[in-house]
Amino acid sequence: MKFITFLLTLMMITLFSTAATAQKTLRIGTEGAYPPFNYLDSDKKLAGFDVDIARALCAKMGGECTFIAVPWEGMIDNLVAGDYDVIIASMAKTEERQKNIDFTGHYYRSRSAFVARTGHDVIFTDEGLKGMSVGACNNCVQAQYLRDHFSSGPSLVLTDDTNQLFELLATGELDIVLSDSLNCLDFLKSERGADFDFAGEPLPSDDVSSSAHMAVRKGELELVRRLEEALEQLRMDGTYDRINRQYFPFSIY
Repeated sequence: MKFITFLLTLMMITLFSTAATAQKTLRIGTEGAYPPFNYLDSDKKLAGFDVDIARALCAKMGGECTFIAVPWEGMIDNLVAGDYDVIIASMAKTEERQKNIDFTGHYYRSRSAFVARTGHDVIFTDEGLKGMSVGACNNCVQAQYLRDHFSSGPSLVLTDDTNQLFELLATGELDIVLSDSLNCLDFLKSERGADFDFAGEPLPSDDVSSSAHMAVRKGELELVRRLEEALEQLRMDGTYDRINRQYFPFSIY
């Protein structure tokens, strides 16, 4: 009898522990400067595809989200320091980043593309870009691509975020921008992007990482499992597609 009582007590403790874990508020770090994925709306609140997906994931996991806006430069360091539990900020998975943090599978895919003023013929070689200014976000995979492929022709300009990047393009301080094609699409649909268009073909996916992943502290594989499981549920019940359609006319998964 005592043994049965012990087992029942153990089961209850496990049950309550599991429920408490499921209900835990998930602290999410994102940038707030990468529209349409994450940005500050007119009320200065975080919004965008990343934010909507994060809220849906938390609901599936039985908890709530707390969002923390973090400059891109400190995104990984602050995660490692324990300031939040997961990064959902359109982050590409790279070998260098994997030394310090773990990633889920992708939650969307994209390719990188160049944007220039409409009618601006561009030859994408060092010679063809000579005398031009080409911009990308600092510490993004696109910045490394420019360093690797255009070492002597154009002047490379690296900005802290994409808002600044496209502002420089719109005001004529940059000739060309290299960014995620979905991010470029958001700019081209805006009023300030009316005189611009994609230049050349999107880059091959082998050249620039073309998928975004959620990131957690090293070794937190249970959280990775829960996030991936919740994401799969969003895809199965149509929630992912509904959020997708709010921002893009085609599937980005």
